[in-house]
Amino acid sequence: MRILALLLFFFLTTVSAYSKVVDYIAAVVNGQPILYSEVVNYARQNGIPNLKVALDRLIEREILITQAESEGIKVTNSELNAALEQFMKSNGIKNKKQLEEILKREGLTLNDLKEKLQEQLLIAKLIARDVKSKITIPQGKVDLICRKEEGKPVRNVYYLFTKNRSVAEKAMELLSNGVPFEKVVKEFSEDNEMVVKGGHVGKVTPGMLIKPLDKAVWSVKPGTYKLVRTTDGFYIVYVKSEEKGHCDRKKIEEQLYMIEFQKALKNYLDKLKRAASVKVYM
Repeated sequence: MRILALLLFFFLTTVSAYSKVVDYIAAVVNGQPILYSEVVNYARQNGIPNLKVALDRLIEREILITQAESEGIKVTNSELNAALEQFMKSNGIKNKKQLEEILKREGLTLNDLKEKLQEQLLIAKLIARDVKSKITIPQGKVDLICRKEEGKPVRNVYYLFTKNRSVAEKAMELLSNGVPFEKVVKEFSEDNEMVVKGGHVGKVTPGMLIKPLDKAVWSVKPGTYKLVRTTDGFYIVYVKSEEKGHCDRKKIEEQLYMIEFQKALKNYLDKLKRAASVKVYM
């Protein structure tokens, strides 16, 4: 639903600008026209420098909509109303009166918004039925990744950064005298983001950090510090603890699913494109 809200936000912020573009039909997909103004605004709002790329994406959207309609996929009133409520909630709109006022300022009506919501719901239903429902993740593949993850050691790492050697040496002196790392970071670190985090990088496995830091992290014992010089300046690396890697099966399954979904969606779109009637005039 969050993706849906963002898509519709794009719609609301671009339609009013259409009149500023000299218009003509850029393409016809399965009998439905795509205007040049739509392509221009879609490209602008999505940071696409190439209008041909923007047009391709709009063609894909129209192919999906017409495919959903040809397969008899419907959106019920309750589904549409739920989507409208979610849209309002996601955009901080309190009630329909406020929504209608916003739409009016953009030269739109509530029916215009509902039409776009319905299109997005149609696409979502089509993809859920024809793509997502056919994806399975072999548990053997998850097991294989888990065995690799469980074999990796994990270290909880902090660091302090400064460009000044004397500052780094002073910080090392304080740490050796038992001053807490978080306190030293707040006083001496020149990395503002890490100051907020108390110097905490997070849990890392071998190879995750840049080479000098990675080498330092895995060359010291947990609970110790090491001063590292790089081309940027000086880092004090603190390895707080080490533990054995563990497998987050749900996270791995989600990652594998997204990989398979992207491939399956591309194959599905390619198949629909080959069967579609597409005429490009741009």
